[in-house]
Amino acid sequence: MADIQNNLYQHVGITVSNDEINIASPILPKQSVGRYSNYNINGRTIIRRDLPKVDKSYSVEVPNFGDWSKGSHDMSWTRPVFQRTHWFPREIHLLVEILESDESSATVKFSLDQYIDRHSSTYEEDLLFHCNLLQENTGVCNIFEADATNEDYINTLHVNWEIFPPGEQNIERNIAYLISKFRAPSKELQEIIADRVNFFESLNPTQYIVGESKFSQYIGAMLKEDLVLLENVRYGNAIYILFENWKELSKLSRTELLNSAHRNFVRITHRGNWKNRVINTIR
Repeated sequence: MADIQNNLYQHVGITVSNDEINIASPILPKQSVGRYSNYNINGRTIIRRDLPKVDKSYSVEVPNFGDWSKGSHDMSWTRPVFQRTHWFPREIHLLVEILESDESSATVKFSLDQYIDRHSSTYEEDLLFHCNLLQENTGVCNIFEADATNEDYINTLHVNWEIFPPGEQNIERNIAYLISKFRAPSKELQEIIADRVNFFESLNPTQYIVGESKFSQYIGAMLKEDLVLLENVRYGNAIYILFENWKELSKLSRTELLNSAHRNFVRITHRGNWKNRVINTIR
């Protein structure tokens, strides 16, 4: 609520008056906010220096012998130029909705008024544009099905935890159980889950934890009451080592966690020998 009172979101139509939140929606993001907000209004021309040049012909009308009184003629020439890609203005509007609020906080849903067709040939380009537009205007971004409800959205903000036992004798059963929590898991995802369970088991956890919501699944291992390893195996590229208040920290989004004043966690990306870095951190 303090961010709204300090006009942090005034540029997207959220203000406070007489202790009440006011919403102006839909709103066209201001072009001054960032590059993609500018592209959204004015479009963009990209000089494709990564592609071979193509011949382009030019033609102008010139006077005969430099004297227009003697008539004129056309003069043409051709030269190689870089190819160009043109983005037309999209004029995507931002939709703002208050889902929950009390005296100290508010849950705000930001969305865009144009959907993305995952079967379109420009799907990846459209997805990148939408994500960048949301990110630079709100600081957050996530992807939902077009028919997702507000309840679905709220459910992703809070994780319910389920606890189950570790132990060599439980490894295969735990792997199978975790895999069953995912809809149509790919072979790669199944291998990742098996790898994480075996790695967690090597650290002698006191218990495994699994959190779930409609859109996100988290697995982790508790080594002590104040030491938990946690990651989203479907979307994550890092593992989080949480210390005190891990249940509260786990309710934060990735962006909120990285930007929070609480530093009771360590984030280790899955690069190089990341497992050794985890082991060295928890020792």
